[in-house]
Amino acid sequence: MTQAQPVATLVRGRYVLARVEYDGTARLLSNAAVAIAIDGAISEVGDYDDLRSHHPDADVIGDGSHFILPGLVNAHHHGRGVSYLQLGQPDGALETWLNLAWGRKPMDSYLMGLYTLMQQLRSGTTAVMYNQAGPLAEAEGTLTAFREVGVRTAFSIGFRSQCFLIYGDDDAFLASLPQDVAQTARAVVKGSRVALEDNLSLVLDLHERFEKPNPQTVRILLSPSGYHWADEDTLRRIVDTARDNGMGIHTHVLETVYQRLYANRTSGQSPVQRLADLGMAGPGVSYAHCVWVTEDDIRILAETGTSVSHNASSNLRLHSGIAPVRAMLDAGVNVGVGTDSVGINDDDDMLQEIGLSQRLHRVPGLDNRHVTPGELLHMATLGGAKALTLNDQIGSLEPGKRADIVMLNWDRVSYPYLDSGLDPLDVLVTRARGRDVQTVLIDGRVVYDNGEYPALNVPAITMRIQEHLQGDPPPDALARRQAAQTLDSHIRAYYRDWELPEGPQFALRNARL
Repeated sequence: MTQAQPVATLVRGRYVLARVEYDGTARLLSNAAVAIAIDGAISEVGDYDDLRSHHPDADVIGDGSHFILPGLVNAHHHGRGVSYLQLGQPDGALETWLNLAWGRKPMDSYLMGLYTLMQQLRSGTTAVMYNQAGPLAEAEGTLTAFREVGVRTAFSIGFRSQCFLIYGDDDAFLASLPQDVAQTARAVVKGSRVALEDNLSLVLDLHERFEKPNPQTVRILLSPSGYHWADEDTLRRIVDTARDNGMGIHTHVLETVYQRLYANRTSGQSPVQRLADLGMAGPGVSYAHCVWVTEDDIRILAETGTSVSHNASSNLRLHSGIAPVRAMLDAGVNVGVGTDSVGINDDDDMLQEIGLSQRLHRVPGLDNRHVTPGELLHMATLGGAKALTLNDQIGSLEPGKRADIVMLNWDRVSYPYLDSGLDPLDVLVTRARGRDVQTVLIDGRVVYDNGEYPALNVPAITMRIQEHLQGDPPPDALARRQAAQTLDSHIRAYYRDWELPEGPQFALRNARL
């Protein structure tokens, strides 16, 4: 029998949100505390006075005024602490917006990783589904940053084998372009191509070096960038590799209407159905976005146990639409919350993302069901943890789980007055933002406190980033940026005869009467 570890710390709060179930029901304790063992695991959760009497020598964090909740889980992110907008990529429709990345300045992945994690921590995020979209060489720096900071991750490297410029034949599209634009675009596509063997070899190496020594903190996943971005032979190979090595899969699915139309034009089936037929569905698989799913798609997601990341801000900023989250929850689909590196205020505030999602899914009609605060908090904790395949470690404050904890300054959330009859969960989702996060712990260790990061030299990190990015982009980046801007009109022309669907909607918005 394993001997219980001594309790080292009590984290005390006015409220302790121990767990939120799928249906939104919560275990919310008042005047309570979380007892943390010396190994960073949660020992007990209960009344503060009782725990204090049982553990008189434990250190106490908090004065009884805070709202304590599990560390939040960002279920989809691309690691852009310095945002796309800041790097010269303003918002737009995904199909043209992606190419604007051609003109971005290159960025050191280790520094970007550190800065990204600083942003995650300050809004209470302690675990991130990180999908790398850059060169293979960036992985080492990014994972080193995660290891040093201590934030948990399910890390993957997106792989593309097709549709680099448009959803269709890239060569035929290139042949239709003016020669100077085609030359630059062809060079960008060539530089973006990676052999599948090289991708899989690196991912399996990362699996050995980063996940296996520390599976509580790191998961290494496989990732075709999306159904439309990988041919089916590639998808089968990835499924086989995941199965043979006990690994999960993360991919983009039906983010935009044009991705739906592409599937209709090629396979004649929904990508959700095709991926399920190929074996790329199940409890270890998560799909980002799922904005343009059908009722049949939702049924497949529920039946297979595939998770979905809801990225409300990104879908608004990139013209993608609104995912049918209420329908997914009603069907039993596991849903998490992600910021996709494109938060609504360009700041990756997970608490803001939760609040936005609450408002986004309020639709007209007195009797229409909305997504409740409890359901949203489940999505941002246990739902996200399940998507990351870390739900046995995090997502709730219960004995045996890791002590990943967020302390909110509840006095600030409720200032200057708060009616005592209000539901604290409703208040949290409606009013709490990253500015209200006071302290964050991972494995019982303080990693963020009152704007400070004990393990990080923030001035030195930000100074190095500023030095790295100062000045104009290099000439080749400027040339690529100009080519991407010129390409915009040609991409729009390519999709012009793709007829957008009309018909029943998942939720009534407004209509001309």
